[in-house]
Amino acid sequence: MLVHENVSLEWGNMLKGIRAQGHFVRTQAKPILASWSSILDPRPLPGRAYLVGCGDSYFCGISSELAFKMWAGVDCRAMESLEFSRYEADWAPEGSWIVATSNSGRVARTVECVVRGKARRHLTFGVSYNTEGRLGQEADGTVFYKYEDTGFGPGTISYTASLIAQYVLAAYLAERTGKGGTEALMRKIESFGTLMDTAVESTFDLAGRLGELATKASEVVIMGGGPNYGSALFGMAKQIESAKHNTTAQELEEWAHEQYFCTKEGTVTIVIAPPGAAADRAREQLQAVRDMGGHAAVICSEADAETQKLADTVLAMPDTAPEDECLTPLLYQIPLQIFSYSFAQAVGAVMLGFDDKNRMEVNFRQIFGSNIVG
Repeated sequence: MLVHENVSLEWGNMLKGIRAQGHFVRTQAKPILASWSSILDPRPLPGRAYLVGCGDSYFCGISSELAFKMWAGVDCRAMESLEFSRYEADWAPEGSWIVATSNSGRVARTVECVVRGKARRHLTFGVSYNTEGRLGQEADGTVFYKYEDTGFGPGTISYTASLIAQYVLAAYLAERTGKGGTEALMRKIESFGTLMDTAVESTFDLAGRLGELATKASEVVIMGGGPNYGSALFGMAKQIESAKHNTTAQELEEWAHEQYFCTKEGTVTIVIAPPGAAADRAREQLQAVRDMGGHAAVICSEADAETQKLADTVLAMPDTAPEDECLTPLLYQIPLQIFSYSFAQAVGAVMLGFDDKNRMEVNFRQIFGSNIVG
């Protein structure tokens, strides 16, 4: 949906968005591939691809970056929009692609990435829901995804749509670069839609109880590594948007160097631990949380008994192969959405604090009304 319209602060909107994601993945990946193909054939391949965005759109770039490297062998970097437009744009190598994501198509800093990228003769592409937004008008080509508007609320299906658009682009590039087959990768992407539906149903009650366990005074930390560092940041954003709770997101390794020292009884720490390169480190961090008296929650595979025994709360995901770690953000975000949904209602929060009209107006001014340089 467009965040500046239909602002009805109803929690049912968020729940509908959570439940709609699996269907979107199963039915919309192919139309998105067709859109990418029409835009990109036969454009030259990128020397480097930048995935730029703000908030959720930035986090999904962090989550999908690995797929571009693994599947297509493309030099890919996820960057926050301001960091690209004001700093990196001048130094991006010739022949770069700027892939700018904004659900609303109106985020000033992300539009600015396209404007400055075009000025330096890079190819610029948009990813958006809004066919009327400035992003689509400025970019060399734009993929517009479609989903049923579930009403105003913290982004859930919009995040998944952006992720899918980026994963599908990586799958498209795999065949163009000769590294892999697009068709097989598309089947794998679509299969995660069913896994997402399973995750909603299997974790709904337990993730809900975890949300009710935490209080406004609880320190909540979410950590993840690799592509799921993006999931940790996304989980933090849902806590802030849902309940105005200043949750912390941290990279899996860095937690031991920072938030560990604040961990104590009453701290709720959620560790994202899919099968993959950093599962062993996730187990060590879980043990440390419990050693310091904190509540250790883990999101991990249903088949991973070794990790499960180290946690106080286990949010078990359908099992996936270690080589599919780059796709696990689609799946492992689900319990974080449910956690925030339940937490916000347990503490009596109003989403984004938008019962305060001034807070909403200032927020929209900051995001959509900022001056675009270049």
